[in-house]
Amino acid sequence: MNRVLLAFSILLITISSCKEKNKEFDRAPLLENIGNNVIIPSYKTAHEKALALKVAVADFNNWPDPQKLPALRNTFKEAYAAWQAVEVYDFAKGTAQAYSLNSFPADSAKIRANALTGNYNLQAAANLNAKGFAALDFMLFSKSDNDLVNLIIDFPTAKQYLQDIADDISTNITATYDDWNTAHINTFTSATGLDIGGSIGILCNSWAQMTERTRRERVGNSLGYVGFISSGVINEKLLEGFYSNTSKELLIANLQAGKNLFTGVAGIGFDDYPQVKEATFQGVPLNEEISNQFDKCITAANAINTDFKTALVNDKPKMETLFLELKKLTVLIKVDMASAIGVTINYTDNDGD
Repeated sequence: MNRVLLAFSILLITISSCKEKNKEFDRAPLLENIGNNVIIPSYKTAHEKALALKVAVADFNNWPDPQKLPALRNTFKEAYAAWQAVEVYDFAKGTAQAYSLNSFPADSAKIRANALTGNYNLQAAANLNAKGFAALDFMLFSKSDNDLVNLIIDFPTAKQYLQDIADDISTNITATYDDWNTAHINTFTSATGLDIGGSIGILCNSWAQMTERTRRERVGNSLGYVGFISSGVINEKLLEGFYSNTSKELLIANLQAGKNLFTGVAGIGFDDYPQVKEATFQGVPLNEEISNQFDKCITAANAINTDFKTALVNDKPKMETLFLELKKLTVLIKVDMASAIGVTINYTDNDGD
């Protein structure tokens, strides 16, 4: 009986000690650095690149010319890459934008119908895969230069559709940037608790979900994975940035943004969180393990010497390696980091992480 009481007492002391450490750590500086020096600058860049894309589309529409397409396409690629740094913040004003602005693969049949008829509503659920970056990826890169120019000249509906998509991207990103830059930064930095409404919990849930999306949609689906079970059926058209052939670059931008969030760049990051520093993963401090895993994912992506479309056919083992590294990263963020911090991951999925 005494042994039971002793064990129970030790357990209570341990729990109390963990709670005390969480209580002692001032999370305000972490949130202030993440908000002011990671999130807002990332949204500022995304806003500027989206606005430049909107202007470039308008310029092309006003005077369709094949010579303008290289600059327009490059502006699109820059905006798409900048989006990768903010997609993870799928909450507050940015709620659901990860999919409303970047649902891939593009619905090519729906996009063609919208362009030729002009009968569309970009806010309708039916157009989720016929707007945003994926739709522009299809419209700007699936046709030859002359065919695209002729489409814009011959079909005013296509011209308007192209502009509407670019405007929608810019409007939504700008609205979210403005919200973060004014009211929401105060809300974010002041909600320091670990409860459901606290910023740490909200951020970690969005972060885990978007990390899982990266593993599943940016790599796994094209390899034929359903969850962690491989069907063996490769489908390169499921890749993000399929038509512009930028899948690899977009993934690396996404991963680098995730690491910036974890480290806080030059300031306090989640790698400085006491419980993350003190926890271990297979004998390695958890903060080191997570940071190293981001690097391993980026290294695995860079180890693929071709674009992802080609690699799926000619270098599949390296794509499989990348998938496995992303799987490890997902578990570290979703399970190990969240557990160490003491937040509950409350979104559901069927992947069994």
